[in-house]
Amino acid sequence: MTQKGFRQKLADRQEAIKSLVCVGLDPLPEKLPACLKRKFWIFQKWKAVAQWLIDIVDATAPHASLFKPQVAHYEAFPDGRKILQSVVNYIHEFYPEIPVFLDCKRGDIGRTQERYRIAHFEIDGVDGMNFSPYMGKECMEFLVDLKFLGRAIVGLCYTSNPSAREVQDVILRQTGKSYWEFIAESTMKWAMDLGILENAGLVMAAAYESPKGSGKVYSEHLKRCREITGGKMWYLIPGVGKQQGYVRETVLASYDGPGSIAINSSSEIIFASAKEDYAPAAANVAQRMQEDINFALTEM
Repeated sequence: MTQKGFRQKLADRQEAIKSLVCVGLDPLPEKLPACLKRKFWIFQKWKAVAQWLIDIVDATAPHASLFKPQVAHYEAFPDGRKILQSVVNYIHEFYPEIPVFLDCKRGDIGRTQERYRIAHFEIDGVDGMNFSPYMGKECMEFLVDLKFLGRAIVGLCYTSNPSAREVQDVILRQTGKSYWEFIAESTMKWAMDLGILENAGLVMAAAYESPKGSGKVYSEHLKRCREITGGKMWYLIPGVGKQQGYVRETVLASYDGPGSIAINSSSEIIFASAKEDYAPAAANVAQRMQEDINFALTEM
């Protein structure tokens, strides 16, 4: 990114196409469409995967306010970084108005975070990335480059995997608050101290059924986090699609204007079909998700 900061770019894109959809680009070798495997697989496997994802990008771009590759899904392929960089460069070249966010969850000591900063922002060329805050402020601090304050640096806070509740919901003795609330407060304070609050964000899970099978939808974490951050941070929201998060309740609990949230779906979109119609099938799922979100917005 050059002039606009990440959040402004995200907001502009969301307003332009009336969509909060984030398309996750998480390839798996067993899901590769057979037509691409026949064409490329024997001699240039990386090209087969790159072509698959580029076709998904082209098909879903009309509905996408954000693209989100997950780095492990590339690192597990031979020549995986070549795939990742090809896809990121393609998006920047043909869809420069759509930001690219790397889901990598890095979290280490300062000098290691510096290496991640170079690897992902400078070499991979993404516009934003997330980090694990477990090792403290330096996990965020050393991802910051003062020459590029428009990048998005996003902290893990409340995630959508069920086992996260074992850790993130622990109540702290000193404050009586949960650990995830402490992380939300801390990440916002770090971002303010570092001068990057405008584009900083949090990973916040979609609303979900709790306990499973009860029929009761839980979205209080999203409402509570809005109270903590006061609209000063944007949320990357995983957990819809295959993870069965609830779109309506998610939107009503978290949306605070363009650029405030991006709702991600990965598997349901890119694995919509493994046949020759894989690209239009992905577009159909992304469009349906866009329509579901926009219908929920009419209730606000």
